[in-house]
Amino acid sequence: MTDELSRRALIGSLGLLGAASASAVGKVFLQAPARRFIGKVALVTGATSGMGAITARALAAESAMVIFCGRREDEGRLVEQEIITQGGIAQFVRTDVTDEDQVKALIQGIADRHGRLDFAFNNVGTSDGSGLLHEISVADFDLVNTTNLRGNFLQLKYELQLMLKSGGGVIVGNSSIAGIRYLATKAHYSATKHGVIGMYCASALGYASHNIRINVICPGLIKTEKAMRVLGGNERALDGRIPMGHIGESTDVAAAVLWLFSDEARYITGAVLPIDGGQSVA
Repeated sequence: MTDELSRRALIGSLGLLGAASASAVGKVFLQAPARRFIGKVALVTGATSGMGAITARALAAESAMVIFCGRREDEGRLVEQEIITQGGIAQFVRTDVTDEDQVKALIQGIADRHGRLDFAFNNVGTSDGSGLLHEISVADFDLVNTTNLRGNFLQLKYELQLMLKSGGGVIVGNSSIAGIRYLATKAHYSATKHGVIGMYCASALGYASHNIRINVICPGLIKTEKAMRVLGGNERALDGRIPMGHIGESTDVAAAVLWLFSDEARYITGAVLPIDGGQSVA
């Protein structure tokens, strides 16, 4: 298996990054070690597009065996095929992380196939509904709460069980700038993203002695499909609100996640890392 991983890494490290269809991917990752995660098993949730898909590709480019999930079958299979075609190792598993049985099956499948889980990037979240609190519907509150809090609880619960059995690992949760600041027209979303930070940081304390590191990233405005729809296709629309003067890229998020997974961050747990061009301190 090690020889096969080495061969795939050499063949695929450049091609995988090209498959992400953004020149910035190459700029960020071409100088990274091509085999940093050889032999490691990584899970990325919410990875059919955007930050999750780019992170899955980046992990595969660095020789990790990548399992990733999402609810959109066609998009997931496309990302899977792109990674495999370029020499990487990837498996898409259609999963709704708010459904306990599906999350259990996802993690059990990883245990049965690989016997371990080294890394997990929990990337699922939603922000449906806007308005002052009294204007937010109960349906939108329930959806955001279920996705962002229940979903993260279930991911952590079953990932941690496997990591405890296999000797440790690293988990990175995806909160938001809304988890360290407050959005007046998205009180329900802000509440859940603060809750995500609380859940992950409390878990970091609880599992630090078990060789499991747990950290949280807080992206600001990142150029994803969803963000571009909100911005009406104008990626410069909110530049004036960002101290660095421009929107972030999914590669910025992936680079941070891979660093937190790496041995370079081996003494870091319970950290809350903004990736926002300075918005959180403005």
